[in-house]
Amino acid sequence: MSANPPLPQGVGYAVVLGLGLFFALMMNVISWIQLKFSDFSPNAASEFSAASRSLKTGLVVAGIISSWTWSLTLLQSATQSYNMGVSGGWWYAVGGTLQIAVFSVIASKVKMNANRATTFPEVAYIRFGTAGHLAFLWCGLVCNAIVSACILLGGGTVVSTLTGMDAYAALFLIPVGVSIYVATGGLRATFISDATHTFFLIGILLCFSFTVFASSDIIGSPRKLAELLALAAESNPVEGNYQGSYLTFRSRPGAIFAVQSIITGFGLVTCDQGYWSRAIASNPSTTAKAYFLGGFAWFSIPFTCGTSLGLSARALGTFSDFPVLSAFDVSAGLAAVEAVTYLLGKAGAVLMLLLVFLSVTSALSAEMIATSTLLSYDVYRHYFRPKATSTELVTASRVFIVFWAIFSGALASVFHAVGISLGWLFYFLGVSTASGVFPIALTFLWKDLSTAGAVAGSIGGMAIALVVWLATAKGIGGEITVDTLSDQWVSFAGNAAAIISGGILSIGLSLWRPANFDWEKTRRMEVIGGDGNSDEDASGSSSVGEADEKEKTGADEPVEVEAGRNVDGLDLRALQHTYRVYGLIFIVLTLIITFIIPVPLGASPYIFSHKFFAGVVGIMFAWLFLATFLVVFLPIIESRHALIRITRHILGRQQ
Repeated sequence: MSANPPLPQGVGYAVVLGLGLFFALMMNVISWIQLKFSDFSPNAASEFSAASRSLKTGLVVAGIISSWTWSLTLLQSATQSYNMGVSGGWWYAVGGTLQIAVFSVIASKVKMNANRATTFPEVAYIRFGTAGHLAFLWCGLVCNAIVSACILLGGGTVVSTLTGMDAYAALFLIPVGVSIYVATGGLRATFISDATHTFFLIGILLCFSFTVFASSDIIGSPRKLAELLALAAESNPVEGNYQGSYLTFRSRPGAIFAVQSIITGFGLVTCDQGYWSRAIASNPSTTAKAYFLGGFAWFSIPFTCGTSLGLSARALGTFSDFPVLSAFDVSAGLAAVEAVTYLLGKAGAVLMLLLVFLSVTSALSAEMIATSTLLSYDVYRHYFRPKATSTELVTASRVFIVFWAIFSGALASVFHAVGISLGWLFYFLGVSTASGVFPIALTFLWKDLSTAGAVAGSIGGMAIALVVWLATAKGIGGEITVDTLSDQWVSFAGNAAAIISGGILSIGLSLWRPANFDWEKTRRMEVIGGDGNSDEDASGSSSVGEADEKEKTGADEPVEVEAGRNVDGLDLRALQHTYRVYGLIFIVLTLIITFIIPVPLGASPYIFSHKFFAGVVGIMFAWLFLATFLVVFLPIIESRHALIRITRHILGRQQ
């Protein structure tokens, strides 16, 4: 790592405090415009926590990309490519894309079977009672805690490295500006913030990529990068890669990481309330499409970071004046930071600082609103104030946002103090979250999931995973330490134990004694409306019509989807069709990016030629430009009429 920070300490404070407060002010202005000139008030519970379930595709896509593009995405994907070559960034991207894409399938079922829900533990309570509610709430809070700490650790390390700012100050000050705009504007404000941040984030990534592959005097082309990587393989070959090369998919560590990445991604997406919030907040007719497009576009982010920044860092290591990176520096995600600083000097350091800061604040805003929703709905309202009004829920959410800002900063500081890095937390994430994949997903997909299966799968699976993780560390490393727990095989054992045990327990116990749950119970959940009362009409339903129909059909009789019945204004037949369509699309995508492309490359003893590598770089750019369109232009196109109307109101040209 560089001995002296390339930027003065004042720049760090200026970005963390100044830019953070600027975005907070901007989001407050947007919230005021929304309150004054639109039909949505951020002071209503349904708007604050679920954006009135009305968001369009483009804004949801931007939110998905942004909330999944945290410091871990930018830094760890580059680290994997730095360590194991070109396959590292690919497998990191696959590990996240599959989970977001499969959520497009689950999102259809959320709209069909629990459209009135605000959090996934709420549905668990209706299906499984208090035991299931507490089990799922625990999984959600554990996930949000680790993710929040991970986001801050990555951001704090980069800020400290580039500016010399005290690491603990960064860990506590970064959440300040985020908590201000989230507490003021709620979920819709985070979506607008996501779109804004992601626009600049992708722009900076394009700048880095064009520098590496086109304009740099040091690298400047795919051919030059390939030549430098060949030199790097001679002096520092990758153990387990074909001929030690960085330009091959025939990689043992890459194959192990592929499984870990996929398991970790499933655990994160399933247990993170942030993704459920986006599924609930989106327009029912576009939910599945938004998630699929979001996942598909997101692939370009880690793929670009790994291919351009991670491989560049390894190639630049062949130059004598490139900083020597320790194992801890690499694990902390500093390979990409040093590469950009080396290629672009102080300008690169500033851009990397902005890139990581924008990703951190955007992702952290999603975690704050997600956690505050869990705490306000599933703790405050559920156990302490069941008759809480809309205003009281919004107030509680704002208090919990501030609490989470302090808590996440403290937790990240503890991890930093004991020497736990970003890479260590990445390997731990799957161990702590993957047990919830089957129980939580099946809560929305399978009527026969039982209480015993849901609780044993989520909590019992987590306990089994932790035991296997610790025992494997002891068996392989001889002792349980921070270093042995982050060993690749140890992490693999913990990850596999989590998802397998969670699946076996939840499915096995449910097959033994199936629940045969009636989805009508979740379809008719109570909604907190904008007036502060439980509002059956808040999600677009007709209470009288539903009451009459319920009286005719019977309260406990299941609804036949094929009947085409509408519930809360939703066409169940159309949603079932969407579920099947995106289920098929997901299978096709999975086959392509997980098997059809990488397996032949990994099975053959092949090192990328210069032309083949140039083709890979071309695909990377095309994918990144597609993400740019979906994040920047699609939200504007979809909301153009509302934007024009609000602009006219502000200019006084429309009454």
